[in-house]
Amino acid sequence: MPLFNIPIPDFLKPKPSETPVLNVCMMGPRSVGKTTVLTSIFFETQDSVCGSKLYMKALDTNTEKLINYHTMLVDAVEKGNAANLPASNTESNFKFGLGLKGQQPTLHLNVQDFPGEYLISKRSEVNDYMAKATVVLIAIDTPYMMEENGYYNVQKNKVDIVTKYLKDNPSSIKDKLVLFVPLKCELYAHEGRIESVTEKVKETYSDLIEYFKQNNIASFVTPIHTLGGMEFDKMVDNTSGIGDVEKIATYRPYIAKPKYAPLFCPQPLYYLLTYVTNYYQWQKTQKKDGFLSGIMDSIYSFFMHDEVFFEEVQKICKYIIYNKNGFSAVTGNSILRLN
Repeated sequence: MPLFNIPIPDFLKPKPSETPVLNVCMMGPRSVGKTTVLTSIFFETQDSVCGSKLYMKALDTNTEKLINYHTMLVDAVEKGNAANLPASNTESNFKFGLGLKGQQPTLHLNVQDFPGEYLISKRSEVNDYMAKATVVLIAIDTPYMMEENGYYNVQKNKVDIVTKYLKDNPSSIKDKLVLFVPLKCELYAHEGRIESVTEKVKETYSDLIEYFKQNNIASFVTPIHTLGGMEFDKMVDNTSGIGDVEKIATYRPYIAKPKYAPLFCPQPLYYLLTYVTNYYQWQKTQKKDGFLSGIMDSIYSFFMHDEVFFEEVQKICKYIIYNKNGFSAVTGNSILRLN
């Protein structure tokens, strides 16, 4: 509800020269593959995003970090050596720039990774970032959810902690899109069981999903093949003493000469951009006699001033996967519209 029923003064309106920022919050266990997903997005979108006139590039020191990470992934998969798969065990922040080819980035994407335990130990920091976020990604280590009747799922994926945090902070997810992102899904796709992964997500997070239904929050399940050339093998005793799980997942090559070939990693980006365009279209139908509310005000103003960029983003929306490959709508809201 507007605080003041007066038009926005020109000097308070976001200027088209200001670079708006889309903030994404990634929640999930350590070593689940969140950096792997960002690496794949980076390498698939440097030159063109889905054949559009848009490109995406890493900013600051991220480029070198992602290139090095990509090199290690390729080497580990091609040698069939899962022990060499890189793992990031700390909180990470990545900044990307989206722009039209031949031009400087005109939209910034800031991705912050918070391991599950941070929802307790660094709650105020998470709260501050969540207040600015547009999309929340809940990364799920799929084998822990699917194997041994999900016995180690709560330990690894911090299901109860994630659920409690989001339910206890309703303002943190108001008007946001939430994506449940099962990672390392290769085995279940190869065995024709990818739909069972989606159903298991809905079962595992049923309490949180019911909360979303009651509070007009859109959510989807978007399963990703994080590695492509390797698949889950078995659970073994955790003798390393690292982490707080009794058993750890191991992986194996599934063909004689495996290649690093992830699938569907850019899909969360496509969902994000679709939600942004939906918000812009939805906001145009709202009252214009007061201050725009919510976290997307600068994006709304940005699209008003750059119709070409908006049209290119709309092209990407056509490449969203849903209702196949395990991608499934869970809850909807008044903003999200998929063509």
